[in-house]
Amino acid sequence: MKILIWDFNGTIVDDLDLCVEIENIMLRERGIREEITRQEYMDHFHFPVVDYYYWLGYTFENETYEQVSIQFNQMYEEGFDQCRLMDGYHEKIHEAKQKGYQNVILSASKQDDLRKQCAILGIADDFLEILGMDNNLAHSKIEMAKHWMIRSGVSPDDCTYIGDTTHDLETARALGVTNYTLIATGHQSYEVLRAETDKVVHTLSEVVL
Repeated sequence: MKILIWDFNGTIVDDLDLCVEIENIMLRERGIREEITRQEYMDHFHFPVVDYYYWLGYTFENETYEQVSIQFNQMYEEGFDQCRLMDGYHEKIHEAKQKGYQNVILSASKQDDLRKQCAILGIADDFLEILGMDNNLAHSKIEMAKHWMIRSGVSPDDCTYIGDTTHDLETARALGVTNYTLIATGHQSYEVLRAETDKVVHTLSEVVL
């Protein structure tokens, strides 16, 4: 069985502008800085997300990372209806099905939220499994992915992986998946991704299955 593993945020759903908008509202509320630009976000966003927040200027002296995450996720949920599917998604998922792939989502988003968002986008039926985290703190998804591979009995050699961050690269490598592609229209810039691997394309449509 051939498996196509998809990241969600920045790979399937185009939510970059929403994330930048929310972060700027939260930064201004706290008087940390006036704003970050879209390009600054893409050049500096990274996992674990808490380290990125430190880069933004958060100190977590008066509030916890968990509290900040709760606010972000509430605002994200409220604004999700302004997000859309990434250009080329329908064509790529159709191609994957035509070529015999079973499709799986592997995300650092909370499981319940992820399922709800897939339903809103009308894509839940495209996937054999929709795998998210048990919390909203966007920690590593590597352990979750490893448990899934053991449970499913899938071989890394039968998997192809599509993501948009260096954490997706780390996850693919941790799983032993060598057939992966990162797209540079999500949460990290082409330059950031290209510094780690040459398997980078600019759009989802360029991914070769």
